[in-house]
Amino acid sequence: MANRKKNQKPDQKKKVLPKIEQKRQPSFRHLIAIALIAGVALMAYSNTFHVPFHYDDRPNIVENPNVQITVLTWDRLERLIKNTYTVSIRVFSYFTLALNYYFGGFDVFGYHLVNLFIHIASGIFLYWFLLLTFNLPSLKEKYGPISYRVALFSSLIFISHPIQTQSVTYIVQRMASMAGMFYLLSFVLYIKGRLSAGRPRVFYFGGTVVSYLLGVFSKENVAILPLFIVLYEFYFFQNFDLSPRGKKILFALLGVLLALGVVGFIIWGERYMQEIKGGYEYRASLSSPFTMWERVLTQSRVVLYYLTLLAFPHPSRLNLDYDFPISKTILDPPTTLISILIIACLIGYSIWTAKKRPVLSFCILWYFGNLVIESSIFPLEIVYEHRLYLPAVGPFILFSLFVVRGVEKLKNKTAAVMNHARTTT
Repeated sequence: MANRKKNQKPDQKKKVLPKIEQKRQPSFRHLIAIALIAGVALMAYSNTFHVPFHYDDRPNIVENPNVQITVLTWDRLERLIKNTYTVSIRVFSYFTLALNYYFGGFDVFGYHLVNLFIHIASGIFLYWFLLLTFNLPSLKEKYGPISYRVALFSSLIFISHPIQTQSVTYIVQRMASMAGMFYLLSFVLYIKGRLSAGRPRVFYFGGTVVSYLLGVFSKENVAILPLFIVLYEFYFFQNFDLSPRGKKILFALLGVLLALGVVGFIIWGERYMQEIKGGYEYRASLSSPFTMWERVLTQSRVVLYYLTLLAFPHPSRLNLDYDFPISKTILDPPTTLISILIIACLIGYSIWTAKKRPVLSFCILWYFGNLVIESSIFPLEIVYEHRLYLPAVGPFILFSLFVVRGVEKLKNKTAAVMNHARTTT
């Protein structure tokens, strides 16, 4: 009996060790992914730490006494928030700029270092978001085996793509990258909440709300996040369920969305109506003015032009100040009508194929939907690359899926040919 027990111990160890290795392997892969994301970001932006203040950096930092804090007290921070809020709701972005000034004055190194950390965090949250998404019950069978590669590849493109340079290197445009970071974090926390139960769920949903508010107070385009959470819920958790129960859930989500919209309009509606009116009055006094209608028409061409920048980001095509021709009418230039038709077809196709190809559909809507606020009626400059920081995620995911699945098919085809050759010989 004693000999039998001794003989069983090595066998038991052999059975236990593989389980331990299986638990360690995923964690090790995630650490490699995070290291790659951080390493690629550092390599891409290692020469930007001493880029001086430019353009809007000066009025927002150098000439802005509100962010130039020398004491870190509640009174001083309260004054920063109150004075900033009268001009902009981006108080959390200005708070981070104030902390940079407190610790380093006008030394640009600290500002660029924070911008890089924000960008790295965004890349990691994107990786996490995609891993969770592709391993949802509704998608795991189709995308689970390639989820790691697609998530990592998408994140590496996001981190290293030249179109992101403006959001990372242009100091004040950390507003765009911070907004993207909190947007992605909100999605991660929401998905974790949906997959959890009990007390953790409350924690995750509470974190979603906090992250959303921090995003809105970093830059206003995060305001559209609830719409995309509703879309995500309907696409990937409800699986387009239009049964009585599914309709009830959908209408409840739309009700919450409408309530949030009403509350937002009550709080900030008058402010932005005044900004729109005053903005176009100011535009009328410039040498190259445009009306609200002209801007909306022009943006139909701009959002497609952005796609060409994502596909071919040659340095000669990237610019800080674009001289983009204004669309005067729907046929002047004729590409305006063509652009409107292309956008309508893409959005229409995404709706038509939503049930069959939900990831493709969601990514198309992600791109156009996250450009809606800055590519609509607001009297902003016509073209800015930093506006693509978050919308670009949609095309990056689709490209990564195309490449990874293409490589997978090529490997399978090559393996089949090799097996066939072996059997025939």
